[in-house]
Amino acid sequence: MKNLTKPEIVSGNEGYFYTVADGSRLFIYDYQSVKDYHTAIFIIAGITGINHNTEKDIIDILSNNENRVVIIHPRGTGYSEGKLGDIKTIDVFINDFIEIISNDKDYNSKQHKMFLYGHSMSTAVLLAVADKLENINGAILVNPPLKQKKAKGLSPGFWQYVKYAWYYVFAKHKPVVNMAGDPSQIENEEDRKDSENNSTDTLLVKYFSMHYMDEVRKSIQSMPGLCKKADYPLLLIYGMNDNIVDKKGCDLIFENWKHPAKEYVLIENGSHGKSTVKLAKEIIAKWIKDHQA
Repeated sequence: MKNLTKPEIVSGNEGYFYTVADGSRLFIYDYQSVKDYHTAIFIIAGITGINHNTEKDIIDILSNNENRVVIIHPRGTGYSEGKLGDIKTIDVFINDFIEIISNDKDYNSKQHKMFLYGHSMSTAVLLAVADKLENINGAILVNPPLKQKKAKGLSPGFWQYVKYAWYYVFAKHKPVVNMAGDPSQIENEEDRKDSENNSTDTLLVKYFSMHYMDEVRKSIQSMPGLCKKADYPLLLIYGMNDNIVDKKGCDLIFENWKHPAKEYVLIENGSHGKSTVKLAKEIIAKWIKDHQA
């Protein structure tokens, strides 16, 4: 139950650091395929973090050779500073995104639209971030986990719950919860590969404290209320082969969404992972174009 050592930046050209209000330095990867881009899209990462190198396929889909795509390594993950696997409150995590995005060159731009993209757990973070921003032109949510299924290899078993209960009482801030799962138990091939990669990727965090998981639970529970306040266009995408997220939660998100310009797409062979996004590539590109005007 030990997280991997945080890596050093491999190349000085990968990105840059932004110092947030409390003095922490957070890493930002800024991809611009063309000089005169149409839209800025921020990929919102979840608590495990994000590897901008292994996400190049998703970056290419969102960029479509005409949009700027920005990835922030959340505090305590990747190249960013911060404690691994534990945090005081989820608000600290969320406020980092709010501060960086609201100070971005495109946030108040009259030339560029600004969209947010989130996948799985990061969709809860996205909603909380967008709630505090004014100039957001749309959001893309993929497999938001408002309601979840019991997934073999990814959901805790009986004895794991017993262990977690002990840590919750006696060592609430010690990272013990394995968010990467057990690859050997995962039936879906793509989800199994994701779990294997997540377990060994030094830019991602694997173990989290019970306190952190409690904060994440509160964030997910706040999603319906935030949807009722979400006054910006929505593209909601759900993979019908998702073994982790229950479609009923996505239905609730769509029903509660405030802004009338909302689209709900079901991807027949999409899993919880990237396959859903890849299969929805053309849908995503069209939706972004339709909302650039």
